[in-house]
Amino acid sequence: MKKLNYVLLLSFILLLISGCSEDNILIPEESGDLTATTLKGAKSSPNLTGTTDVLFTFTPPTFWNGTVDFKDEGIYGLTFISHGPPRDFSQASPFMEDFIIYELGTDWTIPENVYIRGWNDGVVVYANKDPEPVKFLANGKIEEAYGPLEMWQGRTVHIRGLVSWMPEGYPEAARGTLRIN
Repeated sequence: MKKLNYVLLLSFILLLISGCSEDNILIPEESGDLTATTLKGAKSSPNLTGTTDVLFTFTPPTFWNGTVDFKDEGIYGLTFISHGPPRDFSQASPFMEDFIIYELGTDWTIPENVYIRGWNDGVVVYANKDPEPVKFLANGKIEEAYGPLEMWQGRTVHIRGLVSWMPEGYPEAARGTLRIN
């Protein structure tokens, strides 16, 4: 058993030495990022993260319309198309919807204006807090991507934020983040 431990330790050290050399380590000062040390050639999955601001419109099936701001990548229109009526007030209300990201200031129903089409499934957690803002969380996938956002085709989407309410108990707006990775 003692010999096996020495062999395993020696194998680990050899793997460590052979896998790490000065040629494949990216020093933080070289990358401009002082918080990360990564291996050169290691593939990372880039993220595109934006802030969302959508209003509840009372116009089915597109109950939510607004914008997503991807900072340097631009600001786009954002529309959610609900599948089925909203569920009555309960502790957790699941939802399913499609979303469309399109050129800001244009009509999302015209295909030439659309940059992304996708879907997401999520849940709004009410927890008897009406009319306080409540959390929502959704995950989905990009089915179609075009133009300046075509590189995100097939990627996953994560959306989270808060829903605010009008005094009458209807949703007013949802603000949060939309991350594509």
